[in-house]
Amino acid sequence: MNLNDYLDKTYDEPKCWNLVADVYAAERDQQVDGYQTINNSVRAFAAALRIALHKSPHGFIQITEPAELCVVLMGRSERTGLHHCGIFFEGGILHALDTGPVYQDMASARDAYGLIEFWERPA
Repeated sequence: MNLNDYLDKTYDEPKCWNLVADVYAAERDQQVDGYQTINNSVRAFAAALRIALHKSPHGFIQITEPAELCVVLMGRSERTGLHHCGIFFEGGILHALDTGPVYQDMASARDAYGLIEFWERPA
């Protein structure tokens, strides 16, 4: 995977989920759908992530340690829950913020997000 292919892109809302879907389509030839919300609030997005991964018909399973190209769910606190996502790649996380896609090392991601889960969809 070439990180620059994704760092140079612009994603529509929800930016982080659309980046995940783009990576899965391009790198694994897998479609990842199931995201729908009524609005773009943190709670609505957190609920959509639960549906898209936790209750996914696509066969996602939670794993304890990150694996290449797994989905990383992130949240700043228990109160806000898991409300952001990215892709684990070579020891870091590729994810999209309001300012655009970024690649962040795991140590700084863990500092920024108190909640982190890893989800894999077997190839």
